Amino acid sequence: ARYSLDTYNEFRDAKIAKSFTNEKNGYYGLQNLNRTENNTDFLFTYDKKISDFSLTASAGGNARYFYAADNYMQLKNGGTGLIVPGIFAITNTLQTNLQVGNSSSQKAVYSLYALASLGFKDMAYVDLTARNDWSSTLPIENRSYFYPSASLSLLVNKMFDLGPNVSLAKVRGGIAQVGNDTSPYQLLAGLNPGAWNGQTTFSVPGNLLNPTLKPEIKTSKEVGVNLGLFNNRLKFEGTYYTADNKNQILNNTLSPSSSYGSQKFNAGLVTSKGLEFSIGGTPIRTKDLTWDVNVLWSTNSLTLKELAPGVTNITLWTNAKGGARTWVGEKIGNIVDAELLRVSDKASPYFGWPLLDSDGFEQVKSVNEVNGKRNSPIIGNFFPDYMMGIQTSLTYKRWTFSASIDYRKGGQFVSQTLRYNESDLHGSRILSTFIHPPKGVDVPTWLKQNASLFGPNGTAFPVVGGISADYGGGSYTDGGITLNDGVFMPGVSGTYDANGKFTLGEEFLSNTTDYYGDYYGWGLTKTATFDADFVKLRDVSISFRLPSLKSIGIQNASIALYSSNIILWTKAKINIDPEAAFNNSLGSNSVNIGQFAQGIERDNVSPWTIPVGFKLSVSF
Repeated sequence: ARYSLDTYNEFRDAKIAKSFTNEKNGYYGLQNLNRTENNTDFLFTYDKKISDFSLTASAGGNARYFYAADNYMQLKNGGTGLIVPGIFAITNTLQTNLQVGNSSSQKAVYSLYALASLGFKDMAYVDLTARNDWSSTLPIENRSYFYPSASLSLLVNKMFDLGPNVSLAKVRGGIAQVGNDTSPYQLLAGLNPGAWNGQTTFSVPGNLLNPTLKPEIKTSKEVGVNLGLFNNRLKFEGTYYTADNKNQILNNTLSPSSSYGSQKFNAGLVTSKGLEFSIGGTPIRTKDLTWDVNVLWSTNSLTLKELAPGVTNITLWTNAKGGARTWVGEKIGNIVDAELLRVSDKASPYFGWPLLDSDGFEQVKSVNEVNGKRNSPIIGNFFPDYMMGIQTSLTYKRWTFSASIDYRKGGQFVSQTLRYNESDLHGSRILSTFIHPPKGVDVPTWLKQNASLFGPNGTAFPVVGGISADYGGGSYTDGGITLNDGVFMPGVSGTYDANGKFTLGEEFLSNTTDYYGDYYGWGLTKTATFDADFVKLRDVSISFRLPSLKSIGIQNASIALYSSNIILWTKAKINIDPEAAFNNSLGSNSVNIGQFAQGIERDNVSPWTIPVGFKLSVSF
């Protein structure tokens, strides 16, 4: 039996000097934080060997309780600050400039579990587990959930004589379930206190909660094989697995007419399938020289199989008019986008050209669905096609050199950092996407001869021109001043009849008086979507094992020089690490505020650093 307590209390006394962060008289605040978690558990174990069989069994339980409480009293940001600078006291403030608040949260989970392992002649093993949880965060009728597991392992090399070169031959398979609850207070809406114009107000949250939530249940199945050859100098491991995630607890967008921004619901069924392979060994082993290497390759995909009745898709995050949205039957991680309208009449000589409005600006169709099915293009997926890692070490006498390399193939990400930094069209990358007709040519004629540059297979958001005459900018007059930064989108305007035949309205194939800053493509996510492929030399080290120091009680000692982030190559070539393509909270750019978002980053950029360190290891 065991009892454990993890708790802390923190008191924050925040003092900010005058004229800092726009507070001309200074800032002051008080805050109390309390966190407590205690666990009470017990476990019985039985161990018995009977002839060729061995049995180990255990049964136990756990009670876990979590409590958190916060309260604060502080000045409003951007308010009048302290009355007298330098006197840090709550009474040295205007009452109208004071904000206070308190909150508390608690959660309890009770568990009973059992496990057993049965072995036969050290060549066959059966492992069984069972667990039941009761969670306070779920409704009474759904708060109890059970999840078992079973696995079988066979050591084939002990069952049959496979020869002296087979050190290990193991096949294994298993099925397991895992249950999960949710965070506290996700069933019924509570009132959020606030104030407006000096009056106390109460409001309900913008996320519609669900009083009938069910626990998430993940069912995994896997089969695998392990091989060890030539005294384990060559090793191989392979695993194929599937997993069904049922009743995932997610948020989804609601229509503004509902008065809520999103709704919490059980997502139905998400399935995943994956493969993992590793091969490694020791190609070289002599008295003085040893070389070890291991290669790991893995791939995984997730598919949305079912959703709650009446729900056709889930939205993980939004960006521009697109975002990460998945419809039933599609892959999780898909990035969909609004669509730049183009002439769709194949009989027209303008087939595939951008379809513009009467002023020459692009026409964009927002992401939508028809009869519950997606009716917008997929421009990528934030999951990789596969990942590969290589770890190697080379030891010569007392010296050891080691390194690890990671490789990602496939997948895309959205960079809001680049989106905002290059939106004035001064960035070299965006300028490289412009179409620059050669000097002296008749632009309309040249564009017709090179329509592939702005057709469906051309640049994502075709723009002709540039920031100056040298960059192909068009000449125009604005306020009596002649400028040479005119740009335009090549295309046509027109109409369709009932049979889908296109009738030309106007060609837009010459310079207009539009400033280049109007043509970034804000309505499309694709303009800031990039391939996420990368290669990283992640870690390197060189160490030296010191001579024996047993005479002074030291068993082993070594000194090492190590470093990381040595090399990064990216397919995107935008000076942004694809591994930083995530957000803990996208705020106004995400329908799931506070939910971790993959495949989109903003301001996740920092100077590239290559740390160098020394390490001394000693064992006595």
